[in-house]
Parts: sequence; C-alpha cells; structure tokens
Amino acid sequence: MIPSLRWKQILPRGRGDKLSVLVAVTELLVEGFFELLVILPRKYPEATMYYWLSVALGLFLFINTLGNLLMAMSTELSTSSSLLPTVLRPGWDYCYSCQRNTPPRAYHCGHCGICVLKRDHHCLFIGSCVGYANHRYYLVCIMYITLGALYANYLNMEYIVENVSENLKWTTLLASFTPIFGWLFGLTQPVSYFIAFQSGTCALGFLGFVILFGYHVYIALRGQTTHEKRRSRDRSYDLGWRQNMREVLGTRWYLVWIFPLIRSPLPGDGIHFLNRGALGLEDVKDL
Repeated sequence: MIPSLRWKQILPRGRGDKLSVLVAVTELLVEGFFELLVILPRKYPEATMYYWLSVALGLFLFINTLGNLLMAMSTELSTSSSLLPTVLRPGWDYCYSCQRNTPPRAYHCGHCGICVLKRDHHCLFIGSCVGYANHRYYLVCIMYITLGALYANYLNMEYIVENVSENLKWTTLLASFTPIFGWLFGLTQPVSYFIAFQSGTCALGFLGFVILFGYHVYIALRGQTTHEKRRSRDRSYDLGWRQNMREVLGTRWYLVWIFPLIRSPLPGDGIHFLNRGALGLEDVKDL
C-alpha cells in the first residue's frame, strides 16, 4: 500500500491546529533566512568554499525538514481509504462517530474527525495525526529538526560568545536567557531581541526535539505506538528492531532519511498486522 496524498485537505480543521502549524512553518522559514542572511555572512564575510558548503548543508537540512513536514500533513490517514468489512470481526471495534468498523490499532481522533489507521498520536505542529501512512515522514521530520537546530547552534555559537564577551553585564545575561523580558524592560534593542530570541529558540528546540526524537525512535524499535506505550504497554507487535523499522519506514527504510520523495512501500495494508503470538516469537530479539 502506497500512502495517497490529499493536497486539497492539507490545512488542519481546528483553529488551534491551524495556529500551531502557522507558528511552526513561520519559525522554520524565519530561522532558515536568519541563518542564511544574518549569521553566515558574519561567519564567512567572503564567499569561500566553506561558505558554500555551509549553505549547501543548511539547504539540505531545510529542504528535508520542510519536505517531510508537508508530506506528513498531506498523507491520507483515514480508514475510509480502505475497504472495511461490515461485520464486526474479533479484535475490531465499532466507531460510533464514523459509523464504521475499525481494525486493531486504529482509533478515532476528535481533532481530525476521522478514524486513523495505526494511530500514534495527534501532533499540533503538523495539524494532523501520526499514523500508519505518515509515521515515516513525522519521524524523519523531527530528526531533521533536531539536526537543523544542532547545526544552527553551531553557527550561532561564535556570534553569541562574541556579543556576551563584549557586553558582559547582568542585563545582557537577562536579555539573552529571557529575551522577552529584556525587550519589555528596555534592556535590549528590537534587533538584539530578535537575535537573542532566534538563538534561544534553537537551543531550547534542540533540547526538546532530542528528547522527542529519542522517545519516538525508542517506541518504534519496540514495535509500539504512543497509544500502546501509554495505555496498555502492548508489545504484541514487536517483531524485532529491523522489522519494526520496516513497519514504520517501509521496505527501503535505510534510504528514507535522504529525501522525502524516495519511495519506500510499507508492508501490509494498515489493517492487518503480524504479531509475536501468531508467529511464535515470544522472546524475539531480531528478525
């Protein structure tokens, strides 16, 4: 099964989701132009080879982040895209909102208004759920956000150290760690506030997304969704780390990190899943 795109419905339904997506995309664009137009010219005053290598690396991280974000937002997740039986099968549930039978691991999302195949969770920053068809794009997207924040912190470090050493005062430190208060109380100028805000966003974003990415890789390697990890701690779909990664990233899981448009068909159909009990893999470590 190849995930289908729903470009006409790419915008989220709820106002909260629309606002969070707008903030996420805006900050991504602002940060990209900030590094390209402000930081890089200061770090490399002349267009040397290192400048162009830095630009190329930054564009690679930016394109992969934005590309995977858009793919995660635009991929069809609903059970309505699949033919489902009219008779309730063992292990299946009935969704009264959608008035359809739902297969194992599928759950209804009140924000999206649909039942999502292999639902993991609802993500505000993509304005959509993470499920069977777009889990790959979500996981790779947060990986590239983490790498992008790390790279931005590396580029910003010299500029921050330079400014702190020249203006080492308690007001400067306050404005650096709490730029909003620094701006409100007149401790920093609007341009300095903007630079401090962007630098702080990169630092905090890196810490947050390292934790987020580590958590989602951890549960993916265990063959779980966030729902299964939090509520039932169900590991009946754990088929070993290699097969678990194929279930999330597809058969070409080792290539999807390069570019979001690389095809990597997912095993199965999002409705039927192999499990340890059926395969007799109670103590499976790897496949």
